[in-house]
Parts: sequence; structure tokens; C-alpha cells
Amino acid sequence: MKQASLVAAALLAGFVGGVVGGRATRSGSQPLPEQVIRARTFELVGKTGQVISYWGIDKGDNVVLAFGSRPGTVLAEGAARPGHIPPGLDNPENQLSAIGLLANDSPFVKFRGADGKTRVRLYLNDWAKPTLLMEDETGPRVALGIEQSDTPGPQDNDWVLSFGPGRARIGMYSEKEAGKTVVRGIFSIKRDKVMYP
Repeated sequence: MKQASLVAAALLAGFVGGVVGGRATRSGSQPLPEQVIRARTFELVGKTGQVISYWGIDKGDNVVLAFGSRPGTVLAEGAARPGHIPPGLDNPENQLSAIGLLANDSPFVKFRGADGKTRVRLYLNDWAKPTLLMEDETGPRVALGIEQSDTPGPQDNDWVLSFGPGRARIGMYSEKEAGKTVVRGIFSIKRDKVMYP
């Protein structure tokens, strides 16, 4: 009986020690969840496994969050890309929409049509002045923002809304006068007809 009591006491002490030790160990050594996740690239894939979104540094050395066409959509089915463009959203030519930083760390937003041609661009120049360009399948049609001179620099303060190809402009132009910078408004329309490019 004495021996059975000793065995029972030892088992009880072992059980209590295990419970207390286990709790103390878990509370002190349980790994914390990761606070920072580091990677060079993140990819979102669709139902078929095709990459439809890309977050990383693309082949143009741009830091981008980019999106491509999804299988089964009208856009994807109608997308006729030139054969010489390698696949993948890390290639800027395949990004239908992208936001990020260009290789010179200037922010940008870009949208392309199903034909792969750029339709809208918004970016800052090297002196943090914005330009918004809108295009159709033949090229630039509307520009709004800073217009750089032949020698671009921070002193460029000519702002225009222009319609291409060279058909109409409205804006304000800066010029030096008696050592001060002044602005002058301008409005011009070319009435002669030209073929639509």
C-alpha cells in the first residue's frame, strides 16, 4: 500500500509538473507571428494558374503593382500581342495597368488597351511636375500638365491642355520680365484640316 501511494504521488507530481512546465514553456518560447514578410516578387494567379497580377521589380527596372488580362475574358481573348514580346507581367509590354515607380524613382500610372498600346499615362517629371497623356490606337491625342522646354529643368512652368496632332492648345506660359517670372495665357486653334493619323 505504501508503495502504491508512492507511485500514485509520483504520477500526480509528474502530471502536475508536466502541465505547469508545458504552460511555462509555451508562453515563453512560442514563436511570434512574422511582423515583416520579405520577397522580391508577389504574384496573384487566376483559376487556371495564369499570373494576373504582379508586384515586384519588372524587366524595365520599375517597381510596379501590375495587372494583366484574365483567361476567359473578352479582353484576354481579343488581346493580340506581337509575337516578339516575351510573356509574363514582369515585362512592361504585357502590363495592362500598372502603378509604381519608374527606374528613376518617379511615380507613374499606366493603362493599356487590349491591343497592348498605351492609352493613359500619368507621371511626374524629374522636377516633380505632372503630365497626363491620353492616347488612342494611333498615338497621343490629349496632354494636360507641364510642358517641358528644349532644355528641361525646374524652371519650366508652362502649363497646357493640348489636342494632337497639333490642333488646339490652351494654357499659361511663364516668361522672365524685368527679373521676375510672369505668366501669360494662350489659346490657339488650327482650323486647317489634316488627315486623322
